[in-house]
Amino acid sequence: MDSLLAYAQENSTSGSSFTTLFWILEVVGLWKMFEKANEPGWMAIVPFYNYYKLCEKVMNNGWYFIGLCIPIIRWYFKYQIGNATAKAYGKPDGWLWGYMFVPFIFYPMTGFDDSSYYGPMGVGDNRTGDACQARTVDFDVVKNDPAQAAPNEAPAAEPVNETDEVEFTFDGSDE
Repeated sequence: MDSLLAYAQENSTSGSSFTTLFWILEVVGLWKMFEKANEPGWMAIVPFYNYYKLCEKVMNNGWYFIGLCIPIIRWYFKYQIGNATAKAYGKPDGWLWGYMFVPFIFYPMTGFDDSSYYGPMGVGDNRTGDACQARTVDFDVVKNDPAQAAPNEAPAAEPVNETDEVEFTFDGSDE
């Protein structure tokens, strides 16, 4: 028992270093998210105030963060805040789970990507439904027949058999 206690005392700081790292990542992400929302970034450093301001920016009600302090209903409020954050920054609905469970990853991703702040619950987001979801790459599988293609023209699409060799191309343009 004494050796177990001694081991625990020697290694007690390793957990706190990960906690500190996760807190720093979350603060850096919140800092950049606040800047996108035209708020001073320093608010991300102040405990409780940072979540008050986040709730104010994404839900239009800053006092909603008090629900995070109540253990029984904490997950409900995390779900609502994550959903509102995803909408406010124009992210797909699935991002709410990232904001809920791994905010130290998703806040920096939102802060440093090219997304915009659209207002509480995304009220200013006037993009179409397809543009609001995740970006995807569309490509066609075509049989490569150089005799049919003109020098600057893409080859005509034909059905591809499993035995045919195919070539995947990506031109990077949206149609």
